[in-house]
Amino acid sequence: MSDIETGLGSIGKIKIIRALAQEGRMATIYLLHKKTGLKREDIKNNLDDLVKIGWVKQAKYASVMYGLGESENVIKLVQFFRDVGYVDGGRHHHQP
Repeated sequence: MSDIETGLGSIGKIKIIRALAQEGRMATIYLLHKKTGLKREDIKNNLDDLVKIGWVKQAKYASVMYGLGESENVIKLVQFFRDVGYVDGGRHHHQP
């Protein structure tokens, strides 16, 4: 299976990529659950696949965090999502 097929293989993965792109920073499984409405177990399984192909990166701080990877495919995919209005520009505002 190609990275594209793995990365786009379920609506859950697409929702996770969208949520991470909109968040614009690392996110917990809890936040991804709140933003996507997916079951935590489904999020974990989808994240495992997305981490394996480099579309999502994982970091362990106080809790495990996830963010978009630097893969050319995921960068192009997020740009496409923005171009068609599926993802907004990301979180760029600052709290006063």
